[in-house]
Amino acid sequence: MPISVTARHRNPGRSFWLLGLLIAALAVSRVPAFAQFSSGSIGATVTDATGAVVPQAKVVLKNEATGALRDTVTNNSGFFNFPSIPPGTYTITVTAAGLQTFEEQGITVNQGATLALPTVVLQVQSTKQEVEVVAGADVVVPIDSGTAEQTLNKSMIENLSIVGRDAAELMKIMPGMGMTGGLSQNMWNSFTTQSNSGPIGAFTANGTQPNGGMTMTSDGANLLDPGNQGTQTANINQNQIQEVSLLTSAYGAEFAKGPVTFQAIGKSGGAQFHGGAYLYARNGVFDSNGSYNNSQGRQAPTNSFYYPGGDFGGPVIIPGTHFNKNHDKLFFYAAYEYMKQNPAGSLQNYFIPTSQM
Repeated sequence: MPISVTARHRNPGRSFWLLGLLIAALAVSRVPAFAQFSSGSIGATVTDATGAVVPQAKVVLKNEATGALRDTVTNNSGFFNFPSIPPGTYTITVTAAGLQTFEEQGITVNQGATLALPTVVLQVQSTKQEVEVVAGADVVVPIDSGTAEQTLNKSMIENLSIVGRDAAELMKIMPGMGMTGGLSQNMWNSFTTQSNSGPIGAFTANGTQPNGGMTMTSDGANLLDPGNQGTQTANINQNQIQEVSLLTSAYGAEFAKGPVTFQAIGKSGGAQFHGGAYLYARNGVFDSNGSYNNSQGRQAPTNSFYYPGGDFGGPVIIPGTHFNKNHDKLFFYAAYEYMKQNPAGSLQNYFIPTSQM
């Protein structure tokens, strides 16, 4: 949720106190989120050029966005594993005495993914230090965990066609999904964006119940209103999320509800400052008129939809101090979008018998 603060203080001590309070609020708001959504894992076996396993090799996992580091060592079988990894892009570095350093970049971990790297082969170190760098996108192999799920990353979400401003609309392209209203006039309409009328109750997955058969979460928080037939209490904005997944069967016990789960993971701040502004606009002046309106001499209905917004994220820095000087401890992300919707409504035609009839 975006946080807006306006401060006009002449007392610098009080300003720093308020800034510290804001930082604490941001930190606390992000910690439980990482504990709730489905994390992933990365594992591999390390050998030398002869095929012999390399125990006690040091392995470092680096988050390419935040710079956060985790390290471990290979066991007696040369195997290492990093569990509970938040979704993101990572770099793996492997070092061992007398062997060349190995580095693999661009390893993308989606929510709930279990990844197995190909065997890491460390060559004998020559007099000149060398680092073998591999692009991870083409060599990482996901392990079949039995979970039936489909994941759409940030690039897909931004480029796929969405009528409204709710990324949950993308569930309509997932395998096994069908609209409960068929082609009737009471079918769900994504033209306007509003709460309590999202797609969660308008679709059925693999023949399950539309209301009560699906659940929707954002960073682990439930977005459904249990007292209103399972409608959404909040929307999932496609400019503010990293990826969405639809889990249909055999997923882990961390998901208490189901049998089908639609989950979204929000964006987070990184080691560098990034931000932007945008405006999504639609106006009915560009729409063609319907054949019925033309036959009755009516003009096309007028409508307009304007969605200005922006986001900004990066490391939390306190001026005048050395706190987080390496940009690797605490991060923030804030976003806002304004909805200015002026829908024209829908034309309903009714046949009314006359008195002669």
